Amino acid sequence: MRTLRLLTVATLVAGLGVAAVAAPAQPATVTYQADLATAFPNPERGYHNRYEIINDPAVNDYVNAASIPGFNPDLLDRTFARARANGNTLIHSYVHLDKYRTQALPQALLDNLGSGLAAVRAAGMKIVLRPAYTWDGYVSVDEAQILAHIGQLNAVITANADVVLHLETGYLGAWGEWHTGGLTNPSSVEEAPARYRIMKRIADTTPATIPLAMRYPIYIKEVVDPTSCVVPSGCTLTQAQKDRIGFHNDCFLADYNDMGTYDNPSWMGWYYIEQKKQWMYDLATSAGHNKMVGGETCGSDGYNDAACVNAQTEMQKLNFTEINEDYAAVNTDKWKASQLAAAGNDPAETCFVRIKRKLGYRLRLLDATFPTTVAPGGGLSFTAHLNNDGWSGLVKTRPVYLVLDNGTNRYNLPLNVDPRGWLAGPNTVSATVSVPGGASAGSYKLALWLPDPSAGLQSRPEYSVRFANTGVWDAAKGYNVLSTAVTVGACTGDCTAPSVPVGLTVTGVTNTSVSLSWSASTDNVGVTGYQVWRNGVLAGTVAGTSYTDGGRSPGQTYQYQVRSVDAAGNVSGLSATVSATTSGCAGDCTAPSVPTLSTTGKTDTSVALSWTASTDNAGVTGYEVFRGATLVGSPTVTSFTDNGLTAATAYSYTVRARDAAGNRSAASNTVSVTTDATPPPPTGLVLDNFDGTPAYPSSAQNDLGKWTGGNCFLDGGGSGVVTGGALSLRYNNCGWFGSDVGVDLSSRTYLVVRVKGAAGGEQSHFNLGLGGSTKVFGDFTLDGGAHPVITTSYQDIRIPMAANGINRNSPSQLAMGFWYGGNSTITIDHISFQ
Repeated sequence: MRTLRLLTVATLVAGLGVAAVAAPAQPATVTYQADLATAFPNPERGYHNRYEIINDPAVNDYVNAASIPGFNPDLLDRTFARARANGNTLIHSYVHLDKYRTQALPQALLDNLGSGLAAVRAAGMKIVLRPAYTWDGYVSVDEAQILAHIGQLNAVITANADVVLHLETGYLGAWGEWHTGGLTNPSSVEEAPARYRIMKRIADTTPATIPLAMRYPIYIKEVVDPTSCVVPSGCTLTQAQKDRIGFHNDCFLADYNDMGTYDNPSWMGWYYIEQKKQWMYDLATSAGHNKMVGGETCGSDGYNDAACVNAQTEMQKLNFTEINEDYAAVNTDKWKASQLAAAGNDPAETCFVRIKRKLGYRLRLLDATFPTTVAPGGGLSFTAHLNNDGWSGLVKTRPVYLVLDNGTNRYNLPLNVDPRGWLAGPNTVSATVSVPGGASAGSYKLALWLPDPSAGLQSRPEYSVRFANTGVWDAAKGYNVLSTAVTVGACTGDCTAPSVPVGLTVTGVTNTSVSLSWSASTDNVGVTGYQVWRNGVLAGTVAGTSYTDGGRSPGQTYQYQVRSVDAAGNVSGLSATVSATTSGCAGDCTAPSVPTLSTTGKTDTSVALSWTASTDNAGVTGYEVFRGATLVGSPTVTSFTDNGLTAATAYSYTVRARDAAGNRSAASNTVSVTTDATPPPPTGLVLDNFDGTPAYPSSAQNDLGKWTGGNCFLDGGGSGVVTGGALSLRYNNCGWFGSDVGVDLSSRTYLVVRVKGAAGGEQSHFNLGLGGSTKVFGDFTLDGGAHPVITTSYQDIRIPMAANGINRNSPSQLAMGFWYGGNSTITIDHISFQ
């Protein structure tokens, strides 16, 4: 089951009828056997089954399923026998509000919801809830009524927050999925404030412990992106509330865009499916923890996944925590039929079982180091290495305790760690806790306990986290046993640890070894040796103050620390860390070819560069752009714009190519460029001159006090960047800029855009729309019949509005769209009307 390696051996003496006296602390490292195959239950993750939690037909017509066209009745069993038999810890329920679209919710419904949640608690389960006003078809409910219902329902949910895993935001549209209904047009900027207010009310009326899941990435961006705020009273979601907003991936793998989940338009601009997917792949809290991501499949398998490749890939990228087991069989049956071969730490199993094992977290102990003897009132230093084999970290926080338990006495010693930080992959836990001064002497189990944070559930083992190891789980106590024999007693003999080693230094490296030395530690009796730790794992022990770590890989970096040990087994703290990189070439030793650099344009504050693509035996991964000796950019493409420069100033540039192994080419040829002089200020009615007042895009206002913003550009988080009083828009067949006008322009004749391009000729790369007229920029007609041509120098392009069909009385928004297959940079000094 477990292998115990005592670093120092001690003799324990006990007499019949006499309490055992503890010997000095004996550090031990225990390794644990992995359980890689069992799909055991764990709280707050996994498959869920669907139930009707509100089971009173007087308040829920869906109890009488025959009266609802197309409705497949969910189970009404409040013991949740099927879910428990399936080894699931989660259920899902709709809260059907069809009958109450124009009235307050009756107390009978709220009471029935409360008793249903009590049944969830009694069964040791947790629930996902979604309110909805219709099962299918178009539905529109007044915003004020929705807000009132949110307050009523969330009072009950708050009182039962301990058993609510998360809320699907619901309410709007068919099935509460935010489509096919009032306030569900993503292209409508007029509806956006109401959607925001609904989310804000949900967040305000539920505890911070309950995550909120939205279906559409475009709505998640609309709510959490401060540059998208159009709420007249201001967008007031706190960062903590934004951290709660996750993703409900509906119609998972139904087709490439998950049946509309990723491909809807938006008033914020045009975004490609791949962009929206990447938003969700990158979804994380401000502290770097995983957010709640769950979902269900649909009655379509257009993204045919018989081999279970797409399901595993997407669930891993999205950090999936839960998914519906009951819908839809066209997909889940394929998962059950798909036989997967063993791979890495995954055994041979069906796709369905693999998903069941890896949804959410799956924590596996590798080893733990702790003393085998501790003194009452003394410290217990603990270090463990574990691996998260699941697709996500824990989404909701919970306490972590070391437990000393001998059946009569139990001491729960809290660790100051947040298990949400144990993301997929390797993790280290290290802490020192104090043993109570009044702890009774004797032999104890030492366990790691991750209970539910709520007081009412903390003592229930079914709500505690089980590790994926053989022989450690105590199902009756709900903790993971690290050792069955840790002695608590007064320390006798030498109880003083040596001093921490100092002066740890790398004295040499080869391509396969690292040599270290350090200063000797001191001790009240005498130091007997040292432990050398590599990347948090014990690498070896030595008697002296030097060590050579062999068997390393060429060209790799390692982190080292040292502890000192005395004859009694007392261990010092860890030394400072040193890094060492082995010499030699690890694999690819060939540098890429040298690129040839040229300039493609300039402004008064920027220089645009491009270069020939380098070649490499394994593949070029990127480039490094230098202004003089300063690294100013590391693009992966063969172009770069250096912004924030001074007008009328000379600069010189070189570029190097790099590959995946870190090999770099020699420097390219040097290109010298002098930036333009500062352009003159605009005249007429100025839409925006990008002078920082107001600040684009953070203020989301132009010089007319109207909304402005952009997305999908390659700089400025997608909005483009303003430097030196000009807006630089670098694009690659994607980009949208919008700026509301909203004033009568009937006294103005020309739209004037002062613009230059990085290469020249960019007039065919984008369109411009204003006052009901949208054309490719190069297709507008200028005075005399010519058409705009963008050059590498600034020019005022004066577009006569009336001649080009622009409605000057109602100009609405000026918008530019860059999805015509081009890639370059245009720089706009100002936009005005003259």
